[in-house]
This record gives sequence, structure tokens and C-alpha cells, in this order.
Amino acid sequence: MPSRSTAASASLVIVALSLAGCTFSLPAVEPEASTSPTVATPAPAQTEGDDQAGEDPMADALAERDQFLADQQLPLDGSPLVAVTPAQQEFIGQQRAFVESQGGTWDAQTESISLALAADACETAILNYHEVDAPLLQAHVASSPVFAQLIPADFSEDQRAAAERNVASVMVFGAGFLCPEDGPQWEAAFTEVYG
Repeated sequence: MPSRSTAASASLVIVALSLAGCTFSLPAVEPEASTSPTVATPAPAQTEGDDQAGEDPMADALAERDQFLADQQLPLDGSPLVAVTPAQQEFIGQQRAFVESQGGTWDAQTESISLALAADACETAILNYHEVDAPLLQAHVASSPVFAQLIPADFSEDQRAAAERNVASVMVFGAGFLCPEDGPQWEAAFTEVYG
């Protein structure tokens, strides 16, 4: 589990982006595109060896993803996400405490964004058979509509890199609560990518 200082640095993105005047809005979910709060990185394709053995690992991954979403009790219709499980509440409690300790204001939109980031990371891990590494993290960040919404297109390269790192930090921190079995891999990938 990440340390308290990790929680502090992870939560900083919400304050930093809020103070920079960024507005937050979650992208609308296209029902045909994904059943998750956001679009996940596609899983590796099924191999011939899997098909010949009569196994379908992608079907298993999709079933696991569906169970994860059901267990998390997060709405899939684009409505705001609210912490309902004990793990979500612990994650959001730590995020909120830090934001407020830095003079920031916590609101329902910040909670929803934080949960979307964490849930999306967990879904991505599931759909990639729990094999999380630096290239997956980079692909996820590059394709995530939540990241695209949070980081203004007119940011300079340095601003973009800092904001991306901070948003990824919140995502990785949250994944440690929502899918703790994948947390250490997300943390290792984060360290490799962002130092």
C-alpha cells in the first residue's frame, strides 16, 4: 500500500489543476465502446494456442472485468461516481483530506474523477491479464479520455508532463485501493516511467 506521502503527492494533482483554473468533466460513455466509466486499453489478442486448447482467456478477462464493475457498484451511464465500497471510501477519504489540507476545495466532481481514474486502471489491468508494465502505463495514459479531459491541450510540454505525472499518480494510488493485487505493478510501472 502506498505511503501517506504518496497519498499526498497523488492528491496534489487535483489541487494543482484546480488552482490552474482547469475544469473537470468526465467524458460521456459510449455504450458500444465500453461498459466501464472510461474506455480501457484493449487487451492482448487471443493466440492460436489459446484457441486450439479450447480456452478463451479474453472471455475470462471480460467476465472478471464485469464482476469487478459489479463489485465496485459504480454507475456505467455517465453519471457522477461516488465512493460506496469501503476501499473506495478509504481512497477518497485520503484524497479529500490532502486536498483540503492544501487549501483546496473538495467537491463531487473531484471525487468522481478520482474514482474514474482508479477504476479505469483496474479495468485495464484486468483486460491485460494483470500484466501491468511501463509500456502499458504509457499506452493507457495516451489513450485515456479522462487524461485527455484533465490535461488542457494548450499546456506547454513541461506543463503537460507534470500534469500527466500527477494525474497518473492519483490513478496509481487509487488502483492500490480498488484493485490492490495490481497496485504494486502499477507503482513499479509509474516509477519506471516517471521516476
